[in-house]
Amino acid sequence: MEQIRVSRTERKKEETRKKIIAVAMDLFNRQGFEQTTVEQIAEEADVNKGTIYNHFPAKEAIICAYVQRIIKEQGPEALSQALQLPDTRSRLVSVLYKAVDWFHVKSNRDIFEKYYTFRAQKVFQVFRDGDLSESSGFRDVLEPIIKMGMEAGEIRRDINSMILAAHLETMYSNWSVLWAANPELFAIEEGVNMIMDFFLNGVKNREN
Repeated sequence: MEQIRVSRTERKKEETRKKIIAVAMDLFNRQGFEQTTVEQIAEEADVNKGTIYNHFPAKEAIICAYVQRIIKEQGPEALSQALQLPDTRSRLVSVLYKAVDWFHVKSNRDIFEKYYTFRAQKVFQVFRDGDLSESSGFRDVLEPIIKMGMEAGEIRRDINSMILAAHLETMYSNWSVLWAANPELFAIEEGVNMIMDFFLNGVKNREN
């Protein structure tokens, strides 16, 4: 009976968390991140302000939780589709395009800026403590593709596949920030191909 009661409590907490995320993201998209207050989120979600802070230490953490949820829900299907493609480059390009939507890079730069700034503050904690709860989950989509590339001889095998996935995720994040701040510099498609060229081929001068 105690286990059932705990399960119900956890289920209710998760339902409340989902509702807060859905309400907050809707408000962020409709009226802007800065214009949305915790009080508004609490009122729309029909919860106490303290409940918001019990689940999320800051508004930015809500965006992080949203991204994690989207990748958790859509990542497996995106990975499955990518693995059907003929080579490592096309597979990685496929999921990088998906990530443009997952991370709100193109659809809402304000949300992306708040998300990335908050995540950047957590990077050291993730690597130091191995706290994967702070991870977006994107590298878990990238890693199987990289591992398949290793097995096919397309990617070097002397570096751990998860390290390479983390490296690619960092490259993608930095490119996303550059594009969001200066969208006139290059198109999304050009940026994705630029990342893949650097990741797979490096910056060696191939004219020599």
